[in-house]
Amino acid sequence: MNVSLRQLRAAVGVAQHGSFRRAAEAVHLSQPALSLAISELEDALGVTLFDRTSRSVAVTEVGAFFVQGAIRVLSDFDQLLHDVSDVAQSRRGEVVVSCVSSIAGRIMPMALQNCAERYPQVDVTVHDDVAQQVLLAVRTREADFGITIAPGELAEGMVFEPLHEDRFHLVCQRNHPLAKRRWVAWSEIDGESLISLSTNSGTHQMIHDELVRQNIQTARRTPVSHLSTVHGMLEAGFGVAILPVIALPVPGHPTLLTLPLVQPEMSRSIGVYYRRDRSFSPAAKAFLDVVRSVLRSLPTDPASAVKR
Repeated sequence: MNVSLRQLRAAVGVAQHGSFRRAAEAVHLSQPALSLAISELEDALGVTLFDRTSRSVAVTEVGAFFVQGAIRVLSDFDQLLHDVSDVAQSRRGEVVVSCVSSIAGRIMPMALQNCAERYPQVDVTVHDDVAQQVLLAVRTREADFGITIAPGELAEGMVFEPLHEDRFHLVCQRNHPLAKRRWVAWSEIDGESLISLSTNSGTHQMIHDELVRQNIQTARRTPVSHLSTVHGMLEAGFGVAILPVIALPVPGHPTLLTLPLVQPEMSRSIGVYYRRDRSFSPAAKAFLDVVRSVLRSLPTDPASAVKR
């Protein structure tokens, strides 16, 4: 049985107005189109909904029963349209984002604050992890999208959208011999004790590859899982670290100093990672727009983050 919403509205209109002419005006149909809709509806149901004469229209017993149900159906449908429109306009909903740990601590607070101001009905859950796990979470649909560094290889069906270049610096204590320099060459790290993020991080691999390329031998390499641990070990004088701008200690740190790392200058590309075949919900799209805005607003001049 094929019954349309137009036919339901026509039947309700005739019952409420007691006239085909007035009902046609109410539902914005011509009178012939309304009469055809009622006739087709009665044929589909196999019942007579209205007794018609040349001067009057009366609802039959079964017609009254049908109209009551049609009113409920139309009311539910109109409420559904209203609710969907409300979700789309208010961006109401939940979003799950997976983010590289070295990015989460600096980027996510700004993104979450901006989102709360612009879209207060969007609830965001952030999972911070190493780059490999971020990519996996997005591929397996555990997260709506990821915020990470450019993957070495892009899996089929996945998209990486670069939004910011994050340059590497050397971080050391203020009393370290290298602290007197305006910048540091990679070769000058030779013989230093190096603190780094875990071997599962994309940043670790980039740094390792450059050290190998230049045949730089460190006195000790200590990988740790969290950025806060890197900072704590630096403050304790355990060694030096190579960190991108987003992961640097706060400007004006009382004991640590950041120096541009050159020969070569290197940076990591930060962006969003998502499935090509996944449509974003209004809430996810709203938060993604906020993340894009935050990343694009970051300083493009790395020197702006280098302060004694």
